[in-house]
Amino acid sequence: MIAPRSARRLDFLRARDADGRRTLDLTDVRWLDPLHLVGIAAHAHHAQQAGRRLRLVGLPADQAGYAARMHLGRIVEQFGGEHRLPEVAEQDLHDSLLELRPLRNPADVEVLTALVYRRVAGTDEQAAHALHVALAEVGSNVCQHARSIGFMAAQTIAEHGVLRFAVADCGVGLLATLRGLGAGDDRQALRLALSGQRQLDSPGRGYGLPRTRQLITQLDGEMLLASGVAASRIDAQVRHERRLDQSYPGTIFEGAVPVHPVASSANAGSSRIGVRQWTHEGRG
Repeated sequence: MIAPRSARRLDFLRARDADGRRTLDLTDVRWLDPLHLVGIAAHAHHAQQAGRRLRLVGLPADQAGYAARMHLGRIVEQFGGEHRLPEVAEQDLHDSLLELRPLRNPADVEVLTALVYRRVAGTDEQAAHALHVALAEVGSNVCQHARSIGFMAAQTIAEHGVLRFAVADCGVGLLATLRGLGAGDDRQALRLALSGQRQLDSPGRGYGLPRTRQLITQLDGEMLLASGVAASRIDAQVRHERRLDQSYPGTIFEGAVPVHPVASSANAGSSRIGVRQWTHEGRG
């Protein structure tokens, strides 16, 4: 069982529009997760679509270093945004993490599903294969239903033996996708998505999220899904629903599963972003 992380982390993604800019102030963030990274990237894309520029401010120095190492600055710049993230030295940590990157087509998600498979297979190879297939559909759904590109990132937290992975987009959201199936608000849309309701009447389609949820909880992990003003965090024991203070533009998903540490993670502290960033799970 991994330590649960609250859906309140999404509150850090509140943005403010003024003077042609969308400002995202992360002063109060004490720990960035892949969840935050993909959410910030989606905000940058959404701002550009609205004719604005994302301005990223306030990150503490240690979190700014981590964000830079995970290529957040490159993504913000790609969509015309502004940031003051530093330049950091990098080493190859592909067995432990997936730097933030766009998800433009179903094939792109393979790099994420492959990492999840490699990390989970050491614990349960059958579950790793099934999760690989389910996550491939989750990524495919971004391209098919969101009408937007998505973003993905992942990180192994070595000391706690946890892999966290996240996918987000700034698309139409679950309510717009599932309104035709009876969703009247964001909360109902979230429930329909988690139950396996689908827009395409095709055998084997529409079960990515429910199957992913089942596999993650079987592995004693947790899952977070949010769209609009609704969020749901699920583990093997409980399901928590939360109304967000600010509507999230699109859909954001995070999974976390226990994994065996990898040797490269233990050496990650030799990078300039510091050992704490790679070995301790924060309370953001």
